[in-house]
Amino acid sequence: MSRKRSRAAARKIRRTLLRLLALACAAVFLVLFFRLRTVVVTGNFHTKPEEITALVLERPTGANTLLAWLLNLNRGIKTPGFTDRISVKITGRDSIRVTVTERRFAGCTESAGKWWYFDAAGTVMAAADTRMEGEQIPPVEGLELLEDVRMGEQLPITNTKVFSMLGVLRNLTETDPYTLPDKAVFDKNNAMTLYYGPVSVNLGNGEKLEMRLKKLAEVLPVLREGYAGVLHLENYDGSQSGLIFDSEKQGS
Repeated sequence: MSRKRSRAAARKIRRTLLRLLALACAAVFLVLFFRLRTVVVTGNFHTKPEEITALVLERPTGANTLLAWLLNLNRGIKTPGFTDRISVKITGRDSIRVTVTERRFAGCTESAGKWWYFDAAGTVMAAADTRMEGEQIPPVEGLELLEDVRMGEQLPITNTKVFSMLGVLRNLTETDPYTLPDKAVFDKNNAMTLYYGPVSVNLGNGEKLEMRLKKLAEVLPVLREGYAGVLHLENYDGSQSGLIFDSEKQGS
């Protein structure tokens, strides 16, 4: 009876050892076969690729393709700055592609000797002593700040509707960079005027803004061919057969 127990125990030990050996072999195979060698980062503008790579690999992935993918599925990065979300896709047994979604600037404004960059919700995302190069957003004037500007907080102004207006403008300029104005100015009634050299465009206080910006994109190439004056779109609703343009002499 004791011999049978001994043989059964021996067989159990052998089976356990074989399972452990199989797991070890599988682990070695996964480590060697899926060793991560190439990380391609796309969609980033403000954040450096090496910073994104470090965020993806900061977990105990062991530079492994499968683990880097599994541990970062639709991962939201809880860090300050521009990065909102990353997604990881396997492109080969030793490579992944990291797609970055960054928070986009809607405008910038100058206050207390600094340029403050904010998104379409008015949240301040960055500050700089001079305007950042390469940013396809307009400087914004006419925002009456009620208090000091703070990073990560909304710009302290009375009418926050202007932020959504700038967000609509950003959507246009991203698809049609030609429509990027030299500056955007808000008056005391929060009506927005865009400036393109000697041409200014009155757009009103946000009503039918998408329609008016679309019309602006249609006529702007013509206006930029030597015209100077004011294009009135503040009352445009799509029913008008013509547009009002108050012409001025260049240099007047």
